[in-house]
Amino acid sequence: MVKVRLLLTGSAGLVGREAALAGVGRGHTVYSGWHDREPDAGTPVHLDITDSLSVRRAFELKPDAVIHLAALTDVDKCEADESMASEVNGVATERIAREASTSNVHVIYVSTDYVFDGEKGFYSEDDKPKPVNKYGWSKLRGEEAVEASSCSWCIARISTPFGLHPFRRSFATFLAEKLTLGEKVNVVSDQFTSPTFTGDLSDILVEIAERHVEGILHVSGGERCSRLDFATALAERLSLDSGLINPVFMNDIPWKAPRPRDSSLIVEKASSILNCKPRKLAESLGRYAELYARAQTESESFNKRRS
Repeated sequence: MVKVRLLLTGSAGLVGREAALAGVGRGHTVYSGWHDREPDAGTPVHLDITDSLSVRRAFELKPDAVIHLAALTDVDKCEADESMASEVNGVATERIAREASTSNVHVIYVSTDYVFDGEKGFYSEDDKPKPVNKYGWSKLRGEEAVEASSCSWCIARISTPFGLHPFRRSFATFLAEKLTLGEKVNVVSDQFTSPTFTGDLSDILVEIAERHVEGILHVSGGERCSRLDFATALAERLSLDSGLINPVFMNDIPWKAPRPRDSSLIVEKASSILNCKPRKLAESLGRYAELYARAQTESESFNKRRS
């Protein structure tokens, strides 16, 4: 395996931290771009993707590839502040793609299933995007900027990422914590996605960077399910009370932004060309459960030592 120099944006985030750990674990030089909180994996590089000079300085590190993860992912916040969403998810991505073109750097732009309207589900790479909210439109603008650039690029679309993180909670961790406390949780039963375990996704993104895989690629989890089915399966895997999960409908949730009803992705292309394959839900949940149990044990042990 050829060793590469990786620049990550958003490396302190839910996916970014895992990608940095995966890159380091595979022996690569990883420059972990951060803005608000310094990451704990790779070589920290302060990076403001909304500032041209900051981006240019990061590319002076001469990376072979950049995995662009930094984004405004709060869907309702994007709906309330379209200008900010456009600047962070669209304009900043154009800035990175332009710098990559000048520096001959491969760009992996991590996008989202929310570029689709959710009317049919099981979207392939050939389906035409049609977002239903400002978040989806801003991410689509980022895709268009990357496609229009002269650099080599890969648009890697994901769906509903979940995993463990020291200070950021995915839905899976939020659910596990609530159920452990015996609290009821409302979970939508009529929205379908392709849940993506960050431990799997990180290996996939690093492989794309290593091999300079090009084009649009769906790299979500390998299975479509409702959020309710996901929550129930997770509860059972963690031996928690799934009876505390209360099914609700999308129309019951006071979201500011509309959501696609079924934005599940087809991952056959990724499965055929990558060595790191998108996994089925049961396998991904099994890996998550092992990590969650280990984290709980370590936390209990730490608390005992302190008391």
